[in-house]
Amino acid sequence: MMWLLALRNLQRDRRRTFATIVAVGVGLVAALLFLAYVRFVEGALARVVIYGETNGHVQVYRKNGPQNLAAYPARFSLDEADQALVLGQAAALPGFRRASPQIVGVGVVQHGQRSAVFLARGVDPAFERSMRASAPDARAADAGVPDGDGIALTAQMMDLLGASAAASVQLVGASYQNRGNAVDATVRAQFSTGIEATEDKGLMAPVALMQSLYDTRSVSRVVVELEGRQASEGYREQLARALERSRPGRFEVTAWNHPQIGQLYNSFMGFFKLVFACTGAVVFVIALATIQHTIAMNINDRVREIGMLRAMGFSRGAIGGMFVRESVLTSAIAAALALSCTYMLIWLLSAAGVQTQLPRVATPAPLRLDLPPALALEALLAAMAGIVAGAWASARRRIGGAVRPGRRAVPLVQLLAGAACLLVMRVGPAHAAEAAPPTQETMIGWLRQADLSRGGYGNYGWTLRIHTADPAGATDTTYAVTVKSSKALARTIEPKRYQGEKVLIAARSMWFVKPGLRKPVTISPQQRLVGEASNGDIAAVQYAREYTPAWQGEAVVDGAPCYRLRLTAADSAATYATIIYYIDKKTLLGTRAEFMTSDDAVFKAATFAYANRIGIDGKDIPFISSMRIVNASFPDRYSELVYSAVQKTATPDSTFVPDNLMNL
Repeated sequence: MMWLLALRNLQRDRRRTFATIVAVGVGLVAALLFLAYVRFVEGALARVVIYGETNGHVQVYRKNGPQNLAAYPARFSLDEADQALVLGQAAALPGFRRASPQIVGVGVVQHGQRSAVFLARGVDPAFERSMRASAPDARAADAGVPDGDGIALTAQMMDLLGASAAASVQLVGASYQNRGNAVDATVRAQFSTGIEATEDKGLMAPVALMQSLYDTRSVSRVVVELEGRQASEGYREQLARALERSRPGRFEVTAWNHPQIGQLYNSFMGFFKLVFACTGAVVFVIALATIQHTIAMNINDRVREIGMLRAMGFSRGAIGGMFVRESVLTSAIAAALALSCTYMLIWLLSAAGVQTQLPRVATPAPLRLDLPPALALEALLAAMAGIVAGAWASARRRIGGAVRPGRRAVPLVQLLAGAACLLVMRVGPAHAAEAAPPTQETMIGWLRQADLSRGGYGNYGWTLRIHTADPAGATDTTYAVTVKSSKALARTIEPKRYQGEKVLIAARSMWFVKPGLRKPVTISPQQRLVGEASNGDIAAVQYAREYTPAWQGEAVVDGAPCYRLRLTAADSAATYATIIYYIDKKTLLGTRAEFMTSDDAVFKAATFAYANRIGIDGKDIPFISSMRIVNASFPDRYSELVYSAVQKTATPDSTFVPDNLMNL
């Protein structure tokens, strides 16, 4: 009977009922569209991580590889046996679609006189194409994928280099043995990394080409694509158990949303989940408040009807139940209409090809709102429950009964405002004046004297052996170095597999060449030669010419009093921008150097020994015998440069001409 009465009440005042349904429906549409947009953003970011960055759904690394691969690539890479085991185990599990090894790295790409830093991803071209083609977003399949010696660059990289399709470029980087290396390549395609932060650094190449650059057969990881991302965590656990049984403690298996893999997804969603929750709550509350206001007005207009029903003997519960039933019927009709309108709007937006820019994503994405019916029904039921509860509360206030006045808020105790008295201490008498700092000419004289003992001026030759150690192992490389003033030529003697490699330094410009390169590669003094030794470290030192000194007092180094100078490079071609240099007060030999980053932090330090002797201007003076360079962040990584067979030479200037480098 009460349901029939509620229905008749709705039919009796159709205008009021229609207004209520419209208000409820609009509020529900707003809530459903917001929910669909949240799901769209989450899914779109996940697709960028999985397909756009070719991370796949599951990744396999060496143990602790995600955290340490960038710093120790040789130690935390997968060798050929590891790759075979992982691929076999991955293919045996349900849900598997395909898998492939990948290698990642950094370096410099050159085209003519231009160069740019790259972040490279070495991929299997066939796997890349298949995975992109299977992505839910069809745009991913359009990206170019190179083959053979070809590479793909982003549009911004091509602009930076002034390169076009079919352009010949050279890639320069540090091998897994911490040696400088270079390879030739050809631009075959253009692609997008999908991430704004890497659009000016993106480079994609076949795995084999990147392995040639880094002089390795290992890879960074194996990427696994599944039938869908919902199964990622379960598959990851199964694969981790299988690999642990085969090689305990050898591998680490991650999913696409791992903090080191899905950084884009996690950094955005981690913050915006809270934003979405708060915004969604506001949208939901506004929608419910609008709906509730309409229902409250409806009830207020029917005060006489409520009084008549009470006079006829209807209880407060019966009358409240009638209004609840009316709200259920009204919200059910509005929910059905809202559901239809929401899916109609979703279809229209998709058909219109509307695009939107996702946060930190380089290219716009088509706006394809995602709202599963089950989730929509859950949201509608929750909203209807709120509407019905609001209707009951509004009806109870109008049905009758004593209304209790609300408690008045207890006034806040006024805060006492007190100002603390600050004692201002006057500065005491000035300290005695310190000794005047040395003049610029004096400091330059010290630098020149120290440079003499490091081959800074004159024509010399020596044998340089560089011993490099890090957690991945130790290597030894020997060079024959010829120096003439600010010019130097280093030829690799050992290991024999690197014989033929040469580094030429002339007027702070540097070139590298090895058998197989089309032409010499321009390199930077800051790039690694071997281990912690940069290319510029093998050259004769002329700090007095290349740096401007500034006085920083005195210090004690290994028990010896030293002058402490801050050296600032005169131009960007210098090996280091800033050096803190310690010169022994008694001998004027450089004893220690701290090489600084742009934010004035030490990134590596060098100490020097002078056991060799050489005659200069009729005097027998100490000459450098060793230089130990230690990484400030990783003290277990260092390079020891040992100088032997030091002698004066008479090398012609033609030796230091770049055009002659290929024929030397």
